[in-house]
Amino acid sequence: MNNPYENNNTTNGGYSNPSGFGAQWNSPNSYDQPGVNAQWNGANYHSGPTGFGGKPPKEKKPRKGLQTWHKIVIAVLSCMVISAGSVGTFAALISTGAIPISNPTSTQTSSQSNSIGQTTNTGASSETAVGELTKQQVAEKVIPSVVCIQAFYNNTSGFGFSQSQTTESEGSGVIATSDGYIITNAHVVDGATSVKVVLSDNTTYEGKIIGVDTSTDLALIKIEATNLTAAEFGSSADLKVADTVMAIGNPGGLAFQSSVAVGYISALNRVVSTDTAANMKCIQTDAAINPGNSGGALVNMQGQVIGINSSKLVATSYEGIGFAIPIDDALPIINDLREYGYVKNRGVLNISGQYVDSITARFNGLSASGFYVSKIKADSVKQEGLQEGDVITSIDGQVVTSLNTISSALQGKKPGETVTLIVARGNTTQTLTITLSESSGSSSAQAGS
Repeated sequence: MNNPYENNNTTNGGYSNPSGFGAQWNSPNSYDQPGVNAQWNGANYHSGPTGFGGKPPKEKKPRKGLQTWHKIVIAVLSCMVISAGSVGTFAALISTGAIPISNPTSTQTSSQSNSIGQTTNTGASSETAVGELTKQQVAEKVIPSVVCIQAFYNNTSGFGFSQSQTTESEGSGVIATSDGYIITNAHVVDGATSVKVVLSDNTTYEGKIIGVDTSTDLALIKIEATNLTAAEFGSSADLKVADTVMAIGNPGGLAFQSSVAVGYISALNRVVSTDTAANMKCIQTDAAINPGNSGGALVNMQGQVIGINSSKLVATSYEGIGFAIPIDDALPIINDLREYGYVKNRGVLNISGQYVDSITARFNGLSASGFYVSKIKADSVKQEGLQEGDVITSIDGQVVTSLNTISSALQGKKPGETVTLIVARGNTTQTLTITLSESSGSSSAQAGS
């Protein structure tokens, strides 16, 4: 190996060195011989002879390089210049349209429509994102969105005997839009001749019935008002058993206006049937739901409506069993009622009337109990043999024991499908096949017909 400090023909201060190496590592004062000098060179860790003949190697001058921190500053500034240039170029490409970019805010706005509750599916609210509200905050948020509904009726008999007496029922409703659309139960307003709406601040409006769907116990009314406090809708699909919920409404009507009851989700997808609504899958809650709460709001702890309070299991043996229609099931019905006044693509018989039990049937000279047909609203049904005054005793093999029997038989059927009816007419019975038509609205005691 060639080493510039090796010389095979020299000695170190007169001492023989068989290897010929002319220097060794020592401190500068370790040599006693004159002419020998050892020095520290951080570049190569070597020392070399400076005497005893021959020219010493030229000492390399230290490079006048930049300090390390200077280098770092220059590197950072260079990166900043490059980044600024890249951003400017990217911005220029966007402004000229070379690179298309979407606006999240405008996209969300354009995806929304006039459908009630649709905005809740495009993203969580800021309140939802930060977690649950306190019970007081939930009440403060939702109470202005819940109204009292008073419905007035002119009593008429199902057999055509009219009475002049006017009766009143009271329930609750949820403000769905700031311009006055209000969700409630069908049984609160169905058949009403007039409706009055009382806001939480006691402002009163006349209401107009937009649509009623007795099969799901839902209805939509409208008041002429603006800047109302519309409810925020959540999703009933997110619910879990034992979630805390709050029922807000008017139990007993105006006497207990804007009452709040706190409870839990007791069960989900409970199958519930009423006189007119068949096999609804409901939310079960132990939050107090009493007469007058019907149509009010069941809300989660973000203050979002997740159900429309509908009914309560009433019996001396039961306490704390109430039911609400899941909002995910309710909103499509409500939006159909808003747009069309009825639920589209649902098969109906297009008749109206009421259920009569055996005692009522005998009292009115009828030969059987069942659904009494007081009015037929489609000529096609008449042409297929059904007559006003008939009593439907069976539908598709099911004995008619309530309005719910008719609703259950029609559930899921589409326009154009058929049902088989057995009807009592005088002292005879008839078997008829009736083609279903599309629903065009609902009236009292239709039972989905």
